[in-house]
Amino acid sequence: MNQDYNYQAPAQVQPQPNLLVFGILSLVFEMILGIIFGAIGVKKGKEYVAQGGVLTGASKVGYILSRVGLILGIVTTVVVAIYVIILIAAGVGIAANGGFDFDF
Repeated sequence: MNQDYNYQAPAQVQPQPNLLVFGILSLVFEMILGIIFGAIGVKKGKEYVAQGGVLTGASKVGYILSRVGLILGIVTTVVVAIYVIILIAAGVGIAANGGFDFDF
């Protein structure tokens, strides 16, 4: 009784990545490190979904936090860069006029 069964093993999907860590780190370190951690979290989430996995629970929350942290990191970096440019321009303007005059 040698029967030939056409059995196929289910597709192997790796365990869900620990995206929650990257999501939290991207929110804690908002500027340059936030952009890096956010990008890593988003990339790992997309790779997992591309392999046929479904993000659920903490991994889904981590993926969303990574995206939010990435966006906030970019916005914060741009705002701080504009602020620094304004401060430098103001300092150059004050220095060009001979500094502050404290005579009352």
